[in-house]
Amino acid sequence: MRRKRLTNRNKIYTPSSETTVSLNYSPVSEVLEVEFTGGKVYHYLKVEPEIWDEFVTLIKSGGSAGIFVNKRIKTYYDDVRLEL
Repeated sequence: MRRKRLTNRNKIYTPSSETTVSLNYSPVSEVLEVEFTGGKVYHYLKVEPEIWDEFVTLIKSGGSAGIFVNKRIKTYYDDVRLEL
């Protein structure tokens, strides 16, 4: 089954990030979508709403999206690369 991009309802752009372009989250399916600067898009599966809330708080306070993804997402959640 081919995955589709999430709707833009929760999309957050990360213009100051060197590694990410945008983040998106579906609380219903618990999918975190990360668009990287190189154009690749990944869905991280079964990401709890609390992690999304923590991520949003970090971004709004000027924290690094790339560091968060590397330390709190990639090592803990299964991922699927979207074919665009």
